[in-house]
Amino acid sequence: MNVQQLFLQRYTVLYDFWLAGFWEAVPHDLMRQRPHPRVNSIAWNLWHLTRVEDAAMNRFIVDLPQVLDEGQWMSRMNVPWRHGGSEMTFAEVDELNQRIDLQALHDYARAVHLRTCEIIAQLNMDSLDETMKEDRLRVILFDEGLAGPRAVGLLENYIGWSRGKVLMNLALTHPYQHVGEMGVIASLLGVEME
Repeated sequence: MNVQQLFLQRYTVLYDFWLAGFWEAVPHDLMRQRPHPRVNSIAWNLWHLTRVEDAAMNRFIVDLPQVLDEGQWMSRMNVPWRHGGSEMTFAEVDELNQRIDLQALHDYARAVHLRTCEIIAQLNMDSLDETMKEDRLRVILFDEGLAGPRAVGLLENYIGWSRGKVLMNLALTHPYQHVGEMGVIASLLGVEME
């Protein structure tokens, strides 16, 4: 088994089972709700993990434009934020919950998923050893707007990461973390997940 096959074993299940389950089981009005003042919504989590994957795969792993920029997704989703949601206030999360077009978010997530599969199919495994350089990270995080205005620690966090670490963390571990969070949120909202 090669790295692509190993990655896709977990990645395919993420989209075809776990994330698909939220889209199928949770009514749109409940996706927008925060069941406790200190937690995010399912909609925010879906938007956040998709934004992070889009930027990680297209800007950190390969040098392609983000899917976000190729399909006018900010306008289609009705969200003004380019960043990935790190350090958003709960007031901003509430604003996102009110304004986001959930069907457009679902379509954007599918487009990001397809792009990730294309990248994985063509990925040069030797490139995964390359370490993220500070100057490139500064461009992606600050010039291109991936880091939100209060996400000051992201640069220091990513310095020294290999592209392989980015791949395994931001396209697999990170979304699965949010799957668990969304499962708890769904439970608090009274939605039974299968």
